[in-house]
Amino acid sequence: MSDSEIKEETEVEVEEAKADVEEGLEDAGEGLEDASDKVQAGAKAVAKKVADPDKDLESEYQKEKIKEKMD
Repeated sequence: MSDSEIKEETEVEVEEAKADVEEGLEDAGEGLEDASDKVQAGAKAVAKKVADPDKDLESEYQKEKIKEKMD
């Protein structure tokens, strides 16, 4: 393999690695957003439970989770 072929192959591998890193960062960002939505929904559900102890925490959490996903 000539030096130019090795260089070209290396450049292709670097570009593929960059694409993989960018894709990983996108996935991580989406995961972080999802986790944030769940934390916010949980906090709102707990606040409603404190305000009204008769409310079901799980159903309040599910309602708030749906609202967070729509925002």
